[in-house]
Amino acid sequence: MAVHSRPQARCPARSGWTGLTLIGHKGRIIRIRSGWFAAGAASRQPARRPPAVSAVAVVLLPLLLACSAGGEQADTPEAPKPPAELRAAVDRSTATTGDLIRYEVEIERDPEVSIELPDPGVDIAGFRIVDLGREPAVTLASGRILERRWFQLRADLVGSYTLPALSAAYSDPGGDAGDLRTPEIPVEVESVLPADGTEVTDIRDIKPLRRVETAGQWLWWIGLAAALLAAALAAWWWRRRRRRGTGASGTPRIPPWDLAIRDLERLRSTDFSNLRELRRYHFAVSAVVRAYVEGRFGLNATDLTTEEILSRMGGLIRLDPNQARRLERFLLATDQVKFAAHLPRPEEIERTWEQAMGFVQATRPGDDDGEGRAMPDEASSELDRAGKAA
Repeated sequence: MAVHSRPQARCPARSGWTGLTLIGHKGRIIRIRSGWFAAGAASRQPARRPPAVSAVAVVLLPLLLACSAGGEQADTPEAPKPPAELRAAVDRSTATTGDLIRYEVEIERDPEVSIELPDPGVDIAGFRIVDLGREPAVTLASGRILERRWFQLRADLVGSYTLPALSAAYSDPGGDAGDLRTPEIPVEVESVLPADGTEVTDIRDIKPLRRVETAGQWLWWIGLAAALLAAALAAWWWRRRRRRGTGASGTPRIPPWDLAIRDLERLRSTDFSNLRELRRYHFAVSAVVRAYVEGRFGLNATDLTTEEILSRMGGLIRLDPNQARRLERFLLATDQVKFAAHLPRPEEIERTWEQAMGFVQATRPGDDDGEGRAMPDEASSELDRAGKAA
């Protein structure tokens, strides 16, 4: 801005002002009247101006100069930004051991530009990465896209560290490409102890051991009573499983051979024309015979497969070899229907029932064998479970 001072034209007949003309931005003319002259003065010397006029001129002149300069800056075009920018920063350059340092990496790019940036956390050395994350991309008012990644770092040792420089490559569909790089960031980690080596006074030693008063003697008696009660319950449960003969009410239970004969007679009324009932029948008749073997000979046949039963029949002293073969044929025949989807003919169904009944009749104890004592009542429940399983 040029400042020129020029007087007004001569006017000897009148009083007037001297003028201050400012030639500003783009030739704009700004005129401030700053003087007063008396009419008829030969030398045109300004007369003494009023104080208020001088104060106004002093205030307006800097403001007009600033406005003119601001107009020139506004008219200056802004330099174009590169297609992509890569920035890295930390929230603190000096920290103490244990402090968290936030390390942020920003990418600002045009929408059509793609950037390949390796994982910045791979090259971070000397710090533990406590947490990390990536914020959603944001579209700025200029249309550019801003992406931000952050890392929470912590240093456990005192010293000087340097976060390495980051490098990235960018490209756009037009074929333009380039490399981006950030400077290294130094970080100083200081100790929490005083630098002059003075003794720390806010750290106190641990307190001495304190004797904890125990509860009264009654806790020991409660523990002893609970242990005795648990032992009594365990003994009752064990005796109940091992018990043979009479039940809890003292009445004798039905022997397993009588239960087996009763259940086999009940199965004769099955509707064999219904395929579902036919399959359930073979599950049930097999369960009856297995429960009978378990109650009669003490072999847990209800929990064993057919192969396991056959391999252990040699140890049954009271089982005749002929009856063992009859039991084997029966078990194999029922397994074919249960697991191989075999559809038996009517004569095969009748033969299976006769094998089961014949085995029970042939192996039940006689009156003179001394084995007519009461046995566990398990065949009926096995029959019910077999019907549900089918």
